[in-house]
Amino acid sequence: MGTSKIGGGVEIREKSIRLFFVWNGTRYRETLTIGGKVAMPTAANIKHAHRTALEIRNKINVDAFVLAEYFPDSPRAKQTIATDERNFGQWCELWLETKGRLAKNTRDQYRCALEIWKSLYGAESAMKDLTHAVIAAKVGNTPWKSPKLLNNYLISLRGVFTLAGRELKIEDPMDGIENSKHQPPQPDPLSPDEMEQVLAHLREKLDVRAWAYFEFAFMTGMRPEELIELRWGDVDWKSRTIRVERARTAGEVKPLKTYNARDVDMVSRAIAALEVMKPWTMVGSSGPEDGPKGRQIFENPGTDKPWHDERSQRDTYWRPALRAAGIRWRRAYQTRHTYATNALGAGVNPAYIARQMGHKNAKMLFTVYAKWIDGADRGRELAKLEAVLRNEKTAQKAV
Repeated sequence: MGTSKIGGGVEIREKSIRLFFVWNGTRYRETLTIGGKVAMPTAANIKHAHRTALEIRNKINVDAFVLAEYFPDSPRAKQTIATDERNFGQWCELWLETKGRLAKNTRDQYRCALEIWKSLYGAESAMKDLTHAVIAAKVGNTPWKSPKLLNNYLISLRGVFTLAGRELKIEDPMDGIENSKHQPPQPDPLSPDEMEQVLAHLREKLDVRAWAYFEFAFMTGMRPEELIELRWGDVDWKSRTIRVERARTAGEVKPLKTYNARDVDMVSRAIAALEVMKPWTMVGSSGPEDGPKGRQIFENPGTDKPWHDERSQRDTYWRPALRAAGIRWRRAYQTRHTYATNALGAGVNPAYIARQMGHKNAKMLFTVYAKWIDGADRGRELAKLEAVLRNEKTAQKAV
């Protein structure tokens, strides 16, 4: 005897009866048991199976079905029970596992945030006890170092409750808990004269490789994590462009912040910086990190190896150069802002600048650099306004 379907979600097998149904978008085929034993395909058991199948359909329709009540020995039922019993700390770890494809540095930041949340709410807490009121009270009463830090931490907390909510069919207690408002720091670029002073000190007093790195940074507006992962195979000498498609953070290669590769046009000074680096990294022995596109272009003069991150550049070269030139402290990231403001001051189209810098569109450029965009007209727009208002004042006197 083989198998046959008699309809109503019942499948008769040679030595068992299976019920088939769809629950929460998943298809199930479960073996019917009676008194803890597999139900044999007798006439009485088949009738019982049809009644059970009808009950299951009715409960699924009213969202009252529990798999373990009907099929306690089912592996899926045991998995469901385990899911229901996970505490907050276990859900945190499970959510972190879903982020396994992210860069290690990003995962470490998430892990740090989750440790904070577990300390605040208790890793052993049951998910049903973490209501909106409980979550909101802790978020509101905890003295966070900054609104931005809280907003970053909330990313992981929202992720945990979203993941748990889908499995447990519970309301999201994060609903209504919004990010804190904060004023992002404004760009603080170097003036053209300050830029030249810093570069002159780097070239004349420090290592030429440090000068080449910062010269290229000022001339392209790239992010530091993009610069240190540039390789010689990314350079298109004929078109005078360089492909930006990877970044490096804490020694780990990762996708770009925007997940969009771009080709950056290089001015003559940027190309000159590359020429300086050729004898150091373009020729010679290859290293273990070399990929299909060759070695990294820029290297740490102190180690003769590719830059690991931004810190050694900042402490060994950037800070001393600012101090020697008598220029107040700024982050080395300001090389990017300096590129943008120099370009705007020269009257370069904002849409072009946005593409060069890797922004999705010019909206961010207009938002972040509004002051410099307004100043790029060298007073032409203000003169227009002055003329209009002067004419109105003259007209009023005439009346």
